[in-house]
Amino acid sequence: MDPALIAQRDVFPAARAMALGLTRADLRRLLREQRIVRLHRGWYATRLPRDDADLHRLRVEALLAEYAGRAVATDASALLRLGIATWRPDLRRVHLALTDPSLNRHRKGDLVVHPHRPTAPLLAPRPSAGTVHPAVAIASAGLKDPRSFLVPADDALRRGLVSSPELAAAVGALGRRHGAAGVRAVSEWCDARHESPGETLLAHLLRMAGHDVEPQFVVPGTGKWTRGGRGYRVDLRLSGTPVLVEFDGRVKYEDRQSLWEEKVREDRIRSLGWVVVRVTMADLRDPAAVRARIDAAVVLAAA
Repeated sequence: MDPALIAQRDVFPAARAMALGLTRADLRRLLREQRIVRLHRGWYATRLPRDDADLHRLRVEALLAEYAGRAVATDASALLRLGIATWRPDLRRVHLALTDPSLNRHRKGDLVVHPHRPTAPLLAPRPSAGTVHPAVAIASAGLKDPRSFLVPADDALRRGLVSSPELAAAVGALGRRHGAAGVRAVSEWCDARHESPGETLLAHLLRMAGHDVEPQFVVPGTGKWTRGGRGYRVDLRLSGTPVLVEFDGRVKYEDRQSLWEEKVREDRIRSLGWVVVRVTMADLRDPAAVRARIDAAVVLAAA
């Protein structure tokens, strides 16, 4: 028997496979042949995971099936299941939230089952999606680091998966949980105009340094170089200054033509008196160095 025939969302329980004729020896053989992957005790996947995040998603599927409606995914586990951007998620542990208040929370090395927490109707869990409300998952993911809140918040807002009132309600519902103050401190920085996690992280760094920023700023005077006179749009402008900050992701420069067009674009912007600073994801690993470059740009622009 092919286990894929009984799998749901690429996972299946050993008990059902054995009830339909597979033996433990068959399961061991399939494991050796890498036709199945063990997720946790008694549960397997019918395909190899693409990466660690995909392995986490498969483990979430297996545990949701095992809990059979008594729990839904929460925190980063819910975000990964929903396809919402994350920042440094803890892939070692699956996070579930109980839907039945009579059940007790518990924790294992690779699993955290959170207690049932009543929510306002606005933030009701979504059993059909197998998750808490996306806003609740985003807020709780941010308890370990505010950036783990901002990255999925911006992504979900941009894609219309959550609303600002829903995010505000979810942050408020955190109460006095450890890390809640950090989430509340940055909650007003959520912005659907940030088009990638890198832009969100860059804006966070600049705001932490005391700068106000304007996302997706259209540079005045550049309409003559663009189709329909729309003008060049840059990732961030430091408010009240002629300093523009661009986040460089790999996708921008997939070929030489793109690189050349970007150079021409930047030369034209600079010709109008703007100072342009480019930042990569690697640069963000050294916030002090980025701040020094931004400070130098501000001084140059004021000269």
